[in-house]
Amino acid sequence: MERLVKFAKIIRTNWKKSLVGAFAVYYGAATAKQKYDINILMRAACKEAAQYGDKLIPMERNPTLVTVILNPVANKRKAKQDFEKYCEPLLHLAGLQVDVIQTTSEGNAKEIVETLRGTEAIIVAGGDGTLSETVTGLLRRNDEANRFPLGILPLGKTNTIGNSLFPGGEGIDKVKQLINASMAIIKGSTIWKDAMKIEPIPEEDEIPNKPIYALSSLEYGAFRDTLAKKDKYWIYGPWRTYAAFVFNGYKQSLNWECSGTLKYTPPCNGCSNCVKKKPELPKRWSFFVPNTKHALSTEMDYAKIVNPECAVSQELCFKTSDFRIQSSNINKSSPVPALSILLGKSHYSYVQFISDGWSKVKGQNTSSEPIHVRSVEFLPKKSDKEVLIEIDKEEFEVKPVKITLLPKVVRLFCQSEINNNN
Repeated sequence: MERLVKFAKIIRTNWKKSLVGAFAVYYGAATAKQKYDINILMRAACKEAAQYGDKLIPMERNPTLVTVILNPVANKRKAKQDFEKYCEPLLHLAGLQVDVIQTTSEGNAKEIVETLRGTEAIIVAGGDGTLSETVTGLLRRNDEANRFPLGILPLGKTNTIGNSLFPGGEGIDKVKQLINASMAIIKGSTIWKDAMKIEPIPEEDEIPNKPIYALSSLEYGAFRDTLAKKDKYWIYGPWRTYAAFVFNGYKQSLNWECSGTLKYTPPCNGCSNCVKKKPELPKRWSFFVPNTKHALSTEMDYAKIVNPECAVSQELCFKTSDFRIQSSNINKSSPVPALSILLGKSHYSYVQFISDGWSKVKGQNTSSEPIHVRSVEFLPKKSDKEVLIEIDKEEFEVKPVKITLLPKVVRLFCQSEINNNN
């Protein structure tokens, strides 16, 4: 009893040190439990992957070759470590022949994919930027390589499409997400996704640049510029995004103006004007699961469908502080395949800008009703200052561009339940 009383007096006398010590013990215990739970998850995933690797393949066939495009600096250089720890072991255990190519600079993923030969599937280990570059390289090719499926391992700082296919979070939830993404590649279930073709409109005597392809969005305006500065406020930790709107709201809300002209055509379910015949899909790359249904087995003959409204162009002059174009992969407000144009207010007060900015951070839509289009020419008003536009989280100089919806041109690995629901 005397020892307990003495211990209680010591704790009371040194309560600050005791509080720090208790926090350290709690943190250590929580970390140890998380590592234990992750080990249990990985052990179960490895056993499941090994079942696929143990299956026999024909004598005349080599193991399936997959090429991993790894961005080693993604997510503050954590991408490579997480890939090697949680994803690569599962792919090897499943019997896949894995060829890892690390990107060395911005735009390198495009160059790699444009010249890639001999692979049966491509896996993107990175974020939205690496995915966009990979899709761009794939769809720029003149051969039939874009028929191959594309896997996404959401290892970047932003993973818009990856998170939509494999919901995740932090800590153990992130590990679950990476396991699900890896197992989706192993199991071989796929889904077709739309893409946006973004073509710069050349001026007179200007050589046209190659098109860029994106899967999620194009963003331009005061809110985009503010979110691009959030890492400057790292001292505020998880509240740095909110702090960015507080410290930049006055400048952005009063001095930002995005204006120009939009020329667009309406959405179309498919006709002789807007649908080109797709090449036949190759045999199922995966040797694990037989191909029981074909994504394009019931494809219609669009050459016989005539829609005179498909080619009719409309024009809209706009003035706004927030301009976005989203693909149907993330904005499904249209019953037919379409791009969604979202326009915010032309001017904001300081308080309104912060309020709407915080709402956007929480995932709430503060724009007007979307305008659904199949293709659109974006003709911004020229500005004396340097203005940037964001395409799948990659920054580009603002120029006139034509954006066209390409329905179901990219084949992504997904969880089987997602495929069954589409």
